[in-house]
Amino acid sequence: MTSPLTSLGLTIPVIAAPMSGGPTTTAMVVAAAHAGGLGFVAAGYKTPQAVAAEISAVRAAGVPFGVNLFAPNPVPVTADAYARYADALAPEADRFGITLPREPIENDDQFGAKIDLLLAEPVPVASFTFGIPDTAMIRDLRRTGTVVVQTVTSTAEAEEAAAAGVDMLAVQSHVAGGHSATLHPQRAPETLDLGQLVRAVIDTTELPVIAAGGLSTAADVAGVVRAGAAAA
Repeated sequence: MTSPLTSLGLTIPVIAAPMSGGPTTTAMVVAAAHAGGLGFVAAGYKTPQAVAAEISAVRAAGVPFGVNLFAPNPVPVTADAYARYADALAPEADRFGITLPREPIENDDQFGAKIDLLLAEPVPVASFTFGIPDTAMIRDLRRTGTVVVQTVTSTAEAEEAAAAGVDMLAVQSHVAGGHSATLHPQRAPETLDLGQLVRAVIDTTELPVIAAGGLSTAADVAGVVRAGAAAA
């Protein structure tokens, strides 16, 4: 299966995953490219201006790269459910001097402004996590030459993403650290082995796949590549 990543000149099938909140720096993105892989600017939790500055810094290094955005996925939260969650977090919040909001707040992470940035100054790859952009937005990005990648955790989510018109899927297993990129946070992710999930997604959608979640050794990477992943 031909991968959209082929044209980027990767010499190893390894992606430096975007980690929002600080761990992924521009230096890490550039280093991943110099090693023969592909790094991603982590746009989550940042202002559009900060994202633009990081893109400019990576672009100046003359290497291929991607940008990962948190796509809105409004999930209804009742006041009672929020209150229970806030009560559970209260001891830790107090310990760090954090005041929790009294009501749930919907925050789209300035998604629209970040999309405008990527349309005005196209990047090689744009990936999305937590939600799927609408079809028109995906089409507009692809028209600029950007490869669009959607993170999914099941074959059902993969079908949703394929129907929206993405180029490629980042398939994350249930053992991923930190958080799950599921589109349906009320449901536990499927517990398939990552290699099995990769194979199932490819068979279901016929889209090229990046494998993610619980990969910590070269043997792990080789295993998912044998299962059909274009990269890990």
